[in-house]
Amino acid sequence: MSITLNEHEWAEEMIEQRTLGKKPFETLTRIARYYLDKNYPKSAVRDMLESYILQCDPRASLPKYSKIIDTALNKALKYEAISIDYIGVTTAELRRIGDLEGIQTKRLAFTLLVLSKYWDMINPNSDHWVNNKDSEIMSLANIDTSIKRQSAMYRTLKELGMIQFSKKIDNINVRVCFAEDDDVELYITDMRNLGYQYLKYCGEPYFECENCGITVKEDNPGSGRKQKYCKSCAVEIKTKQSVDSVMRDRTNKNVGKNDMPLSPLV
Repeated sequence: MSITLNEHEWAEEMIEQRTLGKKPFETLTRIARYYLDKNYPKSAVRDMLESYILQCDPRASLPKYSKIIDTALNKALKYEAISIDYIGVTTAELRRIGDLEGIQTKRLAFTLLVLSKYWDMINPNSDHWVNNKDSEIMSLANIDTSIKRQSAMYRTLKELGMIQFSKKIDNINVRVCFAEDDDVELYITDMRNLGYQYLKYCGEPYFECENCGITVKEDNPGSGRKQKYCKSCAVEIKTKQSVDSVMRDRTNKNVGKNDMPLSPLV
């Protein structure tokens, strides 16, 4: 499951957009949890999931989705929806990260810290352990580098006492050891592109899209023009504006035709 701080809001957005997204099972699970929390019975929620699938794709074969629906519904019944207002990063923690050498190492440390706080909120017994896959951690940290370089960064953090590895040979989890109580300086409300969020905090040319909220790099930093939308949203909004413009033109032309005076009778 992808990481989100508020699963109900996430489900509402998917319902509004009428899409199964890239991971239909994940979408159906969270939507099922959303309706269960609204006190709909299990049988009704199953019917609603089938209806939702057809709204997303009228040509969908419900028998093919039957097992996925049942699995998603059963999983939704086993856990409570995640609802986190924000993850706070303290001044002391940011200072510790800032003292590191190398911007990639800083982004990795920041990402591991935020993930550890996230898992602590999900499970109070987590004790700062991060159980995400290395590939997912690097993606969230916006780091694209070799396995050798990744290992070197982890090793640096371990030598500095900022993380520790599990003693079990087959366990690749990492425990964050530099979480520290202090005034909250940075509030994380979106778990996407954590590495870019750290760069934005450092004053680099990154911004939050006003439409979807994701943090991305400015296309033309220094141009003096404030960028509002990420590339994906910019294309989507421009397309919608073009369609709306065409529809308005058609409506106006039709209105004009209807308002034309009738030809006189001969």
